[in-house]
Amino acid sequence: MTLHPQARAYLDALGTDDTPLDVELVRTMRSVSREAALAEPVRTEVDHVADVDADGVPCRLYRPAAGAPVALYVHGGGWVLHDLETHDSFCRYLADTTGWALLAVDYRLAPEHPYPAPLDDVERAARWLRAHGDSLDVDTAWVAGIGDSAGANLVAGLCVRDPRLLDHQVLLYPVTDRRAPLDPALENAALDLASMTWMWDAYAADDVADRPDVSVARATNLADHPPAVVVTCEHDVLRDQGEAYAAALADAGVPVMAVRALGMIHSFWRQPEVFDAARSTVAAVGAWLDAARASSRTP
Repeated sequence: MTLHPQARAYLDALGTDDTPLDVELVRTMRSVSREAALAEPVRTEVDHVADVDADGVPCRLYRPAAGAPVALYVHGGGWVLHDLETHDSFCRYLADTTGWALLAVDYRLAPEHPYPAPLDDVERAARWLRAHGDSLDVDTAWVAGIGDSAGANLVAGLCVRDPRLLDHQVLLYPVTDRRAPLDPALENAALDLASMTWMWDAYAADDVADRPDVSVARATNLADHPPAVVVTCEHDVLRDQGEAYAAALADAGVPVMAVRALGMIHSFWRQPEVFDAARSTVAAVGAWLDAARASSRTP
């Protein structure tokens, strides 16, 4: 399938920029994206939004209703970009649309804080969430993890470290294997090969990338992992490794729903104002989580 018209328009608006990533450019991108997010005039109303300290890790709780089921939300950005503010608008939309509370994790970023810092923060936040459901007025009897791109890698890495911390994992276009080849035919302005390579090295350089909680496709405990939803994009350099990871989970006996978003590009999920597919995927994720949670409680 060719690019969806909305994806073509988005890529045309991005244009082409061959400037290679480096630390200074990344810092500039962080500032620009944060300022743009803070300037957004309209945000979805959510019943309760509060910044919290999750055992030393800054997080933001989005609770659409008292006693709502809850998911740990881990944002993407190649381990080097984004924060609570850049994803605030989307997290509000996600919580309001699905009815699921979210604990969004403001993990430390590479290259200033490479592996294991980001994953350590996610793990600490997950353990804190499990222990503080009552004080947060959310239901932590069944906790999901949701992540996109590098955030999906961190959710999957958390499952490698301790498969019992999450009851379900939703992985949007996940990064799963540093050594997996990236198909040049699938790169575009949403994510190119050079940028992906630089971000990998910023987070987990050299043989650190071969650790199973980093290149999660190399994990040997997949059979113990919680059920998963894996969503990939047709026009994304991470497509093949994401689908290979879903297949590996299934081969290990893990219940897996694998979906390829036809015509879509990397990062579509968190832009419901741009992509119809983002809105339908958010609604589907909510339905999948509701069904998985309900089935876990069926005698």
